[in-house]
Amino acid sequence: MTNNISEQIARNLCKENYKIDQNGILHSEYLRDPETLHSKNVWEKIYNFDMDAFKKDRDDFFRSKLEDHINHIRKSYVFNPSSICLEIGSGPAYIGEYIMKEFDSFYAGIDFNYEMLLTVKKYFDQKGFKKYLLIYGDIKNMPVKDNVIDFIYGGGVIEHFPNTGLVLRELYRVLKAGGVSFNSVPCFNFSWIFLRSFANIPSTGAATNGGPSAPIFLKKVFEYIHIGLLKNKILDKFYGYELSFTRNSLRKLHERNGFKDITIGPFACHPSIRKLRNPILRKLYFNVQKSGLTSFFHYVFAKK
Repeated sequence: MTNNISEQIARNLCKENYKIDQNGILHSEYLRDPETLHSKNVWEKIYNFDMDAFKKDRDDFFRSKLEDHINHIRKSYVFNPSSICLEIGSGPAYIGEYIMKEFDSFYAGIDFNYEMLLTVKKYFDQKGFKKYLLIYGDIKNMPVKDNVIDFIYGGGVIEHFPNTGLVLRELYRVLKAGGVSFNSVPCFNFSWIFLRSFANIPSTGAATNGGPSAPIFLKKVFEYIHIGLLKNKILDKFYGYELSFTRNSLRKLHERNGFKDITIGPFACHPSIRKLRNPILRKLYFNVQKSGLTSFFHYVFAKK
């Protein structure tokens, strides 16, 4: 275990018989369904970072995108040193680093990319962070007790599972009463037609308040094309299995899984400065995402 603080909180957070390996990372059993294993293989290629690559990507994120993310997150929850924060699909854990540094909150990150977790742990230890726990596991079956987490963050995570409701039920289970779940997910809107339709599957859900919803056959059709006919060849070149949502379907999913006080809006965020340097184009990119009709991602936060 990394330190006494983490060890004590791990005992309070984790189910019985958890195992900490020789690298200080907690292991848990996978559900090992085909979709999870397939996504695991894709994301191990995307986040194949050594320490040098990790630091370069981190510096770009902090310079280009951190402020946008934090502005959205601050709307959902007020952090303090006693907060227990869980990041699902934690990857390089940039948000976790900020939360620990800025608020002295305890951070737990869970991911199925073990090499990425190792890199993060080395970095955290180099920086002297003490209040954290890294978990190698499946977010659909977390080794976390009921009602122990104050805040959950998922940046582009829950859309990578065909049964998104199963993930939301697990998030609801581990949250304390009054705890907040915050996720960003791809939008099914006009931007989807031009930017995501070739490598994304529209989710479905009943319309609410008279608003539109993706017709139920679309998900079946796109799954058949990408998985049945193309054998995941296109999906694997991008982010693996990935869904997009209307606001209404996203709201319904959260309501069905017990959440209340649900807020959804456009997740406006600047692009990587490594990919788009021109200040005029960067501003245009950002402004396009302020509209629900053209934004690339929704943010959704909800309480237990």
